[in-house]
Amino acid sequence: MEIRNEQLKNFEYIKKQFLPKTKIPRKNNWKNKMNNDIWLDIVRQVIVVGSSKGVERLEKRTEFMSQISYEKLVQIKNEDELKKRINEVLRAVGTRYASSDISKCKKTNAIVHNLKVLKNFKDGPRELLKKLSGFRGNNTDKRKIKYIMKIFQYMKSKGSRDFLMELGLVENAIALDVRIQNIFNKIDIKLPKGFETKQKLYDDIEKDILSKICKPLKLLGVEFDRMLYQNYENIKKIKF
Repeated sequence: MEIRNEQLKNFEYIKKQFLPKTKIPRKNNWKNKMNNDIWLDIVRQVIVVGSSKGVERLEKRTEFMSQISYEKLVQIKNEDELKKRINEVLRAVGTRYASSDISKCKKTNAIVHNLKVLKNFKDGPRELLKKLSGFRGNNTDKRKIKYIMKIFQYMKSKGSRDFLMELGLVENAIALDVRIQNIFNKIDIKLPKGFETKQKLYDDIEKDILSKICKPLKLLGVEFDRMLYQNYENIKKIKF
């Protein structure tokens, strides 16, 4: 990816205008979260694929949040009953791609799979994050991302990064959602089509952004990511 001086100056202008207004996740903030908080973050990452509207509706309905809480779901021993409970909530909040045929509903089955993964950890979600925070050596951010992508369903390149950054477990990553792509288009940086589903291409683009934009601007990946995401509407109005 080629970044011209003019484009870098545009990002520098965005930094000066919006970084002070941006809320950056505090490092290791997961330590102050309960298992259910972490679990619902995982559920959100599954629901949001295709459209964020389902998550917005879920967060407005506390009764639905309660129905799929970690504590309640782990008590359900019958898998068919578990799938039925999850599917009902997904459909009630208008989750995209949530089929009424439970056997064919990939999001329902992904959430059930992810719950099973967490049940294998002694203290559930917190135990998983404790394990991740213990990663040492080179490329720890990338290793954490790959681990999440490996064990969970419906949490790929973007979702795994978003999840880990928000919990303060990863600092140098970019969750390349549609908003960030639109800002890049505005600054005349064209990202390759279909990169979201091509892991190596996604990694290469992220590496370029971190080295050619974030590093010169003295920004962590999470700072750059959250700055563009949280201030999207105002950034769109800028005339460069």
